[in-house]
Amino acid sequence: MRLSFRADLDYLRAIAVFSVIGFHYDIPGFRGGFVGVDIFFVISGYLISRLIWTDIHANSFSFARFYERRARRLLPALYVVILTTGLAAWLLAPPNEYRMFFESAVSTLFFGSNFYFWFQAGYFDLPAISKVLIHTWSLSVEEQFYFIFPLATWLWSKCFRDPSSAWSLLLVISAALGLCVVNELMIKHHVEAAFYLSPLRAWEFLIGSIAYFVDRWSPSDFRLRCGCALAGLGSMLLPVALFSPETRFPGFHALIPCLGAALFIIGFNREGRLPPLPARAAGLFFGKLSYSLYLWHWPVFVLGTAALPRHWATPPISSAGFLLCSVMLAYVTYRAVEAPARARAEWARVRVTSLIAVASSLLIAIASAGIIGNGFPSRYPQSQQRMLRYDAASVAPYYRQHFCFLDPQEPFSVYRESDCLAFAADRKNVLIVGDSTAAHYVPALRDYLRSDRYQLLQLNSAACAPFVGLHQAGSNNCDDVTARLRELIRERRLSAMVLSGHWRAYLDTYRAAAELGADGQPGGLNTEFDAYLGATLSAARDVHLPILLFGPSIEFPVPLASSIVSRELTHFPPDKSFLALDGSFSADDHLRRLSGRFGNVRFVSVLDTICPSRVCPLTVNADTPIVWDTLHLTPEGSHYVFDRLRPQLDAFFGAQTEADATFR
Repeated sequence: MRLSFRADLDYLRAIAVFSVIGFHYDIPGFRGGFVGVDIFFVISGYLISRLIWTDIHANSFSFARFYERRARRLLPALYVVILTTGLAAWLLAPPNEYRMFFESAVSTLFFGSNFYFWFQAGYFDLPAISKVLIHTWSLSVEEQFYFIFPLATWLWSKCFRDPSSAWSLLLVISAALGLCVVNELMIKHHVEAAFYLSPLRAWEFLIGSIAYFVDRWSPSDFRLRCGCALAGLGSMLLPVALFSPETRFPGFHALIPCLGAALFIIGFNREGRLPPLPARAAGLFFGKLSYSLYLWHWPVFVLGTAALPRHWATPPISSAGFLLCSVMLAYVTYRAVEAPARARAEWARVRVTSLIAVASSLLIAIASAGIIGNGFPSRYPQSQQRMLRYDAASVAPYYRQHFCFLDPQEPFSVYRESDCLAFAADRKNVLIVGDSTAAHYVPALRDYLRSDRYQLLQLNSAACAPFVGLHQAGSNNCDDVTARLRELIRERRLSAMVLSGHWRAYLDTYRAAAELGADGQPGGLNTEFDAYLGATLSAARDVHLPILLFGPSIEFPVPLASSIVSRELTHFPPDKSFLALDGSFSADDHLRRLSGRFGNVRFVSVLDTICPSRVCPLTVNADTPIVWDTLHLTPEGSHYVFDRLRPQLDAFFGAQTEADATFR
């Protein structure tokens, strides 16, 4: 049975897709635009309920026909985007990112990209080509919903022929509220699961179902319908403007846009005079393109940003160009692929579903070859392959990751104290503590410290500021790590401590007071950050423990290795992508001033030493970058830095006789 056209739903789709685009393109006023995905979920819940229940009441419901419609509706356009994106990534993606792209493509083709990106959440993540399909997580959530919901609805119809009956509504509303509460509770300890997993998002689809079930109670009075639609519109647009990535989400906050979408739909449920839709023609046009536009907008943005120099890709005019390109591709995809596949079950006497199955099999085979081929590194000359050889997995042994250096999602029980805190009775015990910017010094520090005189101990946790006594949410081990650090200091068994952290990021995070000096000018101390770091430095001072405090490491605005290779391939001149962040130099000055308040602290400025006149080296040799991503040193980069810091390191550790005096 063909359902009547609902203009308000296309209009709602336009609101949802432009909310998401505004968020992804960092357009002012759209910091909460991620709620557009939740609006899409409500729309899907409404439409699927309407479709299934209409067929059930007409005794014409068929599981095979339902899934065939969904396949023709969603998959052809998706396959075109995956194929086109993969071809573009061949030219732009380094081998490791290209392999991860293929992994994400396979997970998308098997309707499980939400699980893939949930498992892929990690500290060394970058907004890179490997995540060019990350927006398909929401599509996988919908597809998983489509697998379960028809059967659940069919079974429900055996108990409640009328889904709008009092008991049916009560149970569905209770289920939606219950799942919403579970979603809210999951955020505290499993925020990624609360965001990505379909069972924890099912309540949003159920809200759409409820909007269909209450059709007979929907207002018929024109003024009430306008009020309902206007209230719904406001409940959707306010979160777009007022929410931010820091908002606790989804959970109860997601109720606001979801209920807004339901109210908007309810305002148009009844026949008769309808509430007016501002810019109706544009809304309906983009509503029809919304699915293709959603598929294209993120790959265009990511690939466009990767292809252009940073100072070309970041201005607003570039975002406008990316948006225009996305709209054009969406229009072509809608007219040439999406609409024809939806309109006909056969093409050239071959069932469209058969073509979809063949296309899916071919794409899975190609993606599997890309995974097995490790991203086809042979695309690059040997020198560029060496430039790109480091990634999170390859540096893990050098950093001693997963046993001395923990990821945020790992519990403290993973830490191997027998290996990482093996005190020696006949040597001086030196502890290197901090986050990943401490771990990246481990390769050089192990070689620098003579094994017959020093025992190197390691206590590192990614994204964990070395602030004793501070609760740090977002990590499963950070509080345990800082508590263990406090114990180690109090035990008085350490001879010295080497301390490093991502100071620029922490200064931005813990900026409770304006940095004003005594003259009222910028350059003073930050009371919140200084109190937290000062607590660690003071604890060491109280037990006369010397600290070697490393200032900020070099940090670039884009991944360095892939940017160098991209520059060689495109022949674009060097741009600001190859200049270290100004914020790192400001943080360096701040740490220098703060360390001067503690007599037990020797401050070492990495930036002053290796970046004269604020010009930092990009490579250690012809085919090795100094950092492998934006911030973390390669093993060769670690040694490069230590070679240039040797006079300052020698001054701290000293010769044998000087060391005795230093650590007494």
